[in-house]
Amino acid sequence: MAEIDAYGTLAARHGYGESPRYRRILEFLMSPRQARMAASLPMTNADLAAQEGVAVGVVEAELEELFKKGVIFPRNFETREYYRFARTIMQLHDATESLDGLDGLYTEPEKKQLWALWWDFVHNEWDADRMPEIAAAKAPPLRILPAWKAIKDIPGVLPSESMKVIVEEAPLISVVSCSCRKRQESLGNPCRLSHDMNCIQFSRAAEYTKGRGHGRMLSKEEALALIEETEEHGLVHQWPNVAIHSTNTLCSCCDDCCVFLLPMSEAKVPWTVWYAKSRFEAQNDLETCDGCQDCIERCQFDALTMEKVQGQKKLKAIVDPVNCMGCGVCVLACEPQSLKMAIVRPPEHIPSPSRHAVPEHSHAG
Repeated sequence: MAEIDAYGTLAARHGYGESPRYRRILEFLMSPRQARMAASLPMTNADLAAQEGVAVGVVEAELEELFKKGVIFPRNFETREYYRFARTIMQLHDATESLDGLDGLYTEPEKKQLWALWWDFVHNEWDADRMPEIAAAKAPPLRILPAWKAIKDIPGVLPSESMKVIVEEAPLISVVSCSCRKRQESLGNPCRLSHDMNCIQFSRAAEYTKGRGHGRMLSKEEALALIEETEEHGLVHQWPNVAIHSTNTLCSCCDDCCVFLLPMSEAKVPWTVWYAKSRFEAQNDLETCDGCQDCIERCQFDALTMEKVQGQKKLKAIVDPVNCMGCGVCVLACEPQSLKMAIVRPPEHIPSPSRHAVPEHSHAG
């Protein structure tokens, strides 16, 4: 059998065939034989066995290990049929670093080594390479979804911005650990808005959770309660910028670690290039505001400042409508309840599915 550079072949599929950093990740994840198998997929187990000169049972065991590691994905998560290698770096990144529930797959030092390898690649290559593309986006592919606890009593909430509708209509829901946060915290840099199990998966992504065995399944009541808990931690919801109320993943993150928010902040790419604002905006009643500054610490978009207001002794929180993305997490930190969310954009602000492509951002195959 002719010898091939399977690691290089797989790295090239993701555009990083010449990257030593990306190669080190693949070498950590796969043995040479497993890499050859992954590069040959899709292929029947019998054909793979013949190619490698081993029994079919050996191939099945190798592929199962790669599935558990988040490297390959079957068409059917229960029967494990028709495997393929990860479609994108994002999919490989998210799946291979989300390991809660997969006891025995790696030792704790090995997990930290994997997260460190990803950190090295992401922050020294991938972030810099993605920023020009993100900055040149013709339309925001994602939209900020307002915190449900901040808007649920406001009339006029649309289905595509209602967590209650999103959760109730999902056929299956799970939660997995946030790969971005795991990677950050493994290096001894805990996120200021830490909440470990917060990556909510729906439908096919939840099927992946169930089949692979990472994370845990959620009832609808548990899912909505967890979503509200992430909001109390100050995490910002990200959703496809389309008038849909069903997708694979609800990403709730912060600018300490998020694979989008952090590098955009560092590169000073305007938020509105990649994220559409929600239809909501925070508004502050200056008479009620007690100047505590809790909202200032909570806002990730520099939309709040403390300013002197005529006739008031204390500094007051002033909302900058240009910077406000309508995430609502400041409202939840406001003890005097002077901050409220208000609808300031029409339903047409959210594109219809026919006008906008839904971006991929999911652990699932």
